[in-house]
Amino acid sequence: MNWKIFFMVSKTSTFLRLSANYTSLYIYLGIFTPFWGLWLRAKGITPSEIGLIIAVPYLLKIFVAPMISQFADKREEYWRPIMFTAISGFVFFTLYFFGQGFWQFMLITILVNLTFPAITPLLETITVSQAGKHNLDYGRIRSFGSFSFIAASVLFGWYLKENDTDDIIWAVYLSLILLVVTISLLPRGNKKKKTDTPLVANPIKSLLSDNDFLLFLLVVGLLQMSHGVYYSLGSLYWQEQGMGEDTIGILWGIGVIAEILFFVFCGKWVSNKPVMSIFALVGFLGAIRWAVVGMTMSLPILFVIQTIHALTYGASHLAAISYISRRVSADMAGSAQSLYSALPLGLGLGLATYIGGVLYEQSGSLSYYAMAVLCFMAFLIASFLFYRKK
Repeated sequence: MNWKIFFMVSKTSTFLRLSANYTSLYIYLGIFTPFWGLWLRAKGITPSEIGLIIAVPYLLKIFVAPMISQFADKREEYWRPIMFTAISGFVFFTLYFFGQGFWQFMLITILVNLTFPAITPLLETITVSQAGKHNLDYGRIRSFGSFSFIAASVLFGWYLKENDTDDIIWAVYLSLILLVVTISLLPRGNKKKKTDTPLVANPIKSLLSDNDFLLFLLVVGLLQMSHGVYYSLGSLYWQEQGMGEDTIGILWGIGVIAEILFFVFCGKWVSNKPVMSIFALVGFLGAIRWAVVGMTMSLPILFVIQTIHALTYGASHLAAISYISRRVSADMAGSAQSLYSALPLGLGLGLATYIGGVLYEQSGSLSYYAMAVLCFMAFLIASFLFYRKK
């Protein structure tokens, strides 16, 4: 009986510590993602320059996340690397308080993201490992992050309606302090069990030689790229159309509520379906989502269309995590997570963010139509791959 109590306490403790990290990470993202562009705009940065600055973290993921994650894979330990990335990013972020103009903000952004992009793949690797060890539901752990995102974006949107835009940087800074604290409390038993199977000498090279893995990256990359304009300039677009910050926060919140419900209730459904069938569905509905956002400012329509975020992000992310956990060996898990983070969420999303910023200066609607095209391309490719394997 005592052993049962011990395992129950251990399981609960692990669940809480993992959930706390998604909570702090997504409080940061819930403030940074919707509102950082507004802070930069208030500092005199143009929309195309904002797109370029916000693209930098995505582009640096290409090198930073795989390099640090492969190092962690070879060490077979993840806590020290993720702690180092969090502290380094926090220290360099302090420089934003003293920066002025495009080039200074660009340099600071580069310094912050010399390590910071590795946090997400390292946290995902730790979480998937600990979830398997303690029989925890990944989707429910991840839902804490989504809930924190919506709470941060909605509450901070309401706050900004009556307060100065300069407060954005302080809110982001405090969220980074919280992130460092919760990362320090992560489970440290992340070393993989020793086996007689030799470790892969170069996990990244091995993964990039796998055609099936490359096709997976291509399709999920197109789906994630389609969020480029929404993440970087979505709030600015709605603001320029006359919406208040509180309404903008609610719109972001609706999407994340749908995402939370999907994470909590649909994880098993995703894991039991072929990945390409999920991606095809997401691509088709995603094309509709972005086209409608570019066409209308009707709040009832936007409230409904925002629920598709449950699929364009929630379903595509769960399908990606499921694919990696099922198809990639444990000794390459960190590297696989980093490539997912670096290429679809880094290179792809970074390019889409920059191109979206250029198109946005011509027409905000045009930039959203371009995102719809990316989703439709994912739909076509995923449908072909799904039916080819049947």
